[in-house]
Amino acid sequence: MTGRDGDASNSNQAGQANDNEKAGEIVSGFADNRVTLSVTGNLMFITVENEAGLSDIHACLAEGLARGLVRTNMLTLVDATKFYGIVEWEAMYDIFRLAPWGSAPPPESRVAYVARDGFFFQLVKIAAGIFPKANHRLFKDRAEALDWLLEAQPSV
Repeated sequence: MTGRDGDASNSNQAGQANDNEKAGEIVSGFADNRVTLSVTGNLMFITVENEAGLSDIHACLAEGLARGLVRTNMLTLVDATKFYGIVEWEAMYDIFRLAPWGSAPPPESRVAYVARDGFFFQLVKIAAGIFPKANHRLFKDRAEALDWLLEAQPSV
């Protein structure tokens, strides 16, 4: 997706996310332009491929919240290494309005972004401003991103 298509499109995408769900996994988008959200324990993984948009992320998060898979203080890894689309700023604010991200009790809410280049540095700074209750950080290596996320988990 390369832009917002209005509320009808968002409803359609949310329905598509529901139609494509697997156990613990939600998918929104078409063919190679999709977002996949999965949850493992306290970790949420979001993979954005090719020209998928933030409206697809919104559809996945809305479905995840509705199903009880997603909580507002989850440790989150956003893999954007295959993303080539544009950022839909209005959809970013729609995600902000979806839930009180980062406001739940500890552990600290962290979002690790994995990207192929430094272009995402500015995006991460903007996301940190829009979602100030979560700690945001950019990585080029998925293993380093996971290590950083796991540091925030309480020890048992």
